[in-house]
Order: sequence, then C-alpha cells, then structure tokens
Amino acid sequence: MLTHDSGRRARRVRRTLLAPVGSLGLVLAAAAVTPASADTPAAWEQAPDVSVLGFLLVLVIIPVGIAAVVALLTVLPSMARDKGYEPGAAWRGEPEWFGGPTKGLGAADQVTPEQIESAGKGSGGTSAHW
Repeated sequence: MLTHDSGRRARRVRRTLLAPVGSLGLVLAAAAVTPASADTPAAWEQAPDVSVLGFLLVLVIIPVGIAAVVALLTVLPSMARDKGYEPGAAWRGEPEWFGGPTKGLGAADQVTPEQIESAGKGSGGTSAHW
C-alpha cells in the first residue's frame, strides 16, 4: 500500500525553510527603507506646509490648463476655416498629380522617343551608375 507521507514531508520541509527566508526578506526590506524615515537635519530651515489648494493647483490644475490651451490652439485653425468638401456638393478643388511631371501635363506630352532612350543610359537605377 502506498501512502503520501513523502509528499507531506516534502511540503512541511519546504514550508519550514520558506518561513525564515520570507522573514529575512521582510527584515531586509525594512532595513532598506529605514533611511527614508530619517528626520530633517536641525541645521536646515523648516519647509513651509503646502495647502491642499496649492497642491491641486501645481499638480492638477496648471497641467490640465496647459493641455487645454495646446489642444485649443491645435483645433482652432480647422474650426475657423471653411468646412471643405461636404457629401453631395460639387468638388471645388483643382486636380493634383502627385509625382507627376514638374512642368505639368503639357510637358509630359512633349517628350520625344530620343529623350526617353537617352534618359535611361547611365542615370542611376540598380546599375549604380550615376
């Protein structure tokens, strides 16, 4: 017949060993924060107390106010401008060809086949000839 005494013993030994280790950890943590509870040296002048309103003003109200001003300055130009295109209205903008010829569409039609052939010779690409 098998019993589980060996498992219980192992748990008991583990628990017995972990208790002092955990206690040692708590003692070391308390020793590490002890300097943080030190008093202010007597030679230093006493700092004035800060009111709750002063605390809220410096840490909450001023940062929220600055963020609100920046957000308003960001949104205000688009609010003052024309609405732009609205669905159902005629498009009033000029067409734009991004990446098109720099001198316009008329200049693209004036390119001769000789110019096209000469443009490909020694002008970059994967051949690395500049």
